[in-house]
Amino acid sequence: MDAQSPPRDAVASARVCAGYWRDGGWHDVLAARDETGRWRVFDASGPSLVLVETLTFHDDRLDQARALARDYAAQQAAYRDGRRDSDPLPRPRIIAER
Repeated sequence: MDAQSPPRDAVASARVCAGYWRDGGWHDVLAARDETGRWRVFDASGPSLVLVETLTFHDDRLDQARALARDYAAQQAAYRDGRRDSDPLPRPRIIAER
């Protein structure tokens, strides 16, 4: 496992914070802690898991991760509906296959 891959137990204990419909499928937006305690937000659809962002401040909490997840899902929905011109995650980085 490299430094960017989530530990299996972190993904297993991830919290679904938001979701959106895109490209014929549902995407769950998850929050999970990494091995150092930082919150990470993931976009999960089918077998792929994409890292959206890692919260790096020492005082970031689950509330910040949830807010980021909800905002990301809303921006993805806006892109799908044509209310946003660009993809909020133009170069997704698949970090794991679930």
